[in-house]
Parts: sequence; C-alpha cells; structure tokens
Amino acid sequence: MTISIRTMQLTDEEAIKDICYVTSGWGRDGKEELRDTIALRWATHYVRHETDHCFAAVDDALDDRVVGYLLCAPDTLRYDEEYKARTHPLLKEEIKKVCMGEKGNVDPIRRAKLEAEFMVHPTSVMLPRVKKLVKAYPAHIHIDIYPSHHRRGIGRMLFAAHEEHLRSIGCPGYHLFVGASNETAVKFYASMGMEDAVHQVGSIMFIKKV
Repeated sequence: MTISIRTMQLTDEEAIKDICYVTSGWGRDGKEELRDTIALRWATHYVRHETDHCFAAVDDALDDRVVGYLLCAPDTLRYDEEYKARTHPLLKEEIKKVCMGEKGNVDPIRRAKLEAEFMVHPTSVMLPRVKKLVKAYPAHIHIDIYPSHHRRGIGRMLFAAHEEHLRSIGCPGYHLFVGASNETAVKFYASMGMEDAVHQVGSIMFIKKV
C-alpha cells in the first residue's frame, strides 16, 4: 500500500460523501436514507466551494481510490455565511425529501427533529471565548479516514499537507471540535500538537498555530 496526499478535486465528491457517511454515527447505524443529508451538512460545501484548501488521501494499490480526507475552510466566519447562502437551502430541501412519504406528505415531526439535528450552525451557539479563538485561529477542519485505513499514518500525512498549505496562504492557525467522549480522536489531536482550549456542551475545541 502506498498512500499519496493531493489537493481535493471536484470529481472527488462522491468518494468524500461515502467516507463522510461510513465514518459517521448514522453510517455505523445503517441510516442509508441520510447519506446525502450527512454529506450536505459536513462535507459537500468544502468539496464544491473550498476545494483548493482541502486534501484527499488516495491508495495507489486501489487504483488511486480516495480513502480519507481533510476538509478545511481557512476563514470560518466567511465559510459560515457562504454555507448559509449556498448549501443551507440544499440541506433544508434534502431533509424535506427524506421526510416525504409515498403520497408526497411530509412528516412534520421527523422533519423538525432532523432540522434541529443537522441545521444548527456552530457559530450561532459559540461561547464568547470560542468566538474570540475563532478569530485568532480562523481556519477549521474536518478529517475522516475509512476504518480499513486507520493506524497507517494517513492522518499525520493529511495534517502535514494541511499545515503547509495554511502557512503558504498566510493563515495563522486553525481549530476543530471533537466529541469529548471520542478518546481516540482526542489523543490523536493532542499528539499532533493541538491545544485543548475549550470544553463546550460535550465537545472540545482544539487549536493550533501554524
């Protein structure tokens, strides 16, 4: 197995969607009907509109199949506004589609539940301290790798490419949020030199200067 890291391409969208779904809790629970919803919330916008700031890990032994990704927006506040304008409407429509019955009737209870689960924007619920840190560490990331390719150094390779890119564009630092109960991820981010900065509603904000 030889892993290569390259800049994201628009043609990677379906591969990224699959990784996003498979590595999510909904994917592990077999919620196939939410595949597009999950991607629209956590992946699609980056592939379409932040392409140059994102990276794909490809396995040469699998005909350059994408096996992992690191998605990044170098300006979180700008990203949030653009997401609301460009992708939020698509997500809202996808949720409506998921909740539509055979006769075209939308289940209002399920729709309200999914909208509450998927349509909250992080910056709208940030603590004042978190908002201050977002300005100092403006980029944010999401990283996911197929379980079959865990513990092969791919995460470190993606981080290295990402940090080099941020330095090249003059971005001073980045942050991410992870569930506090995700001990494996918490240990990994700490091993990458990220600082445990804020605990907020069951999640941890990690930050790092580049």
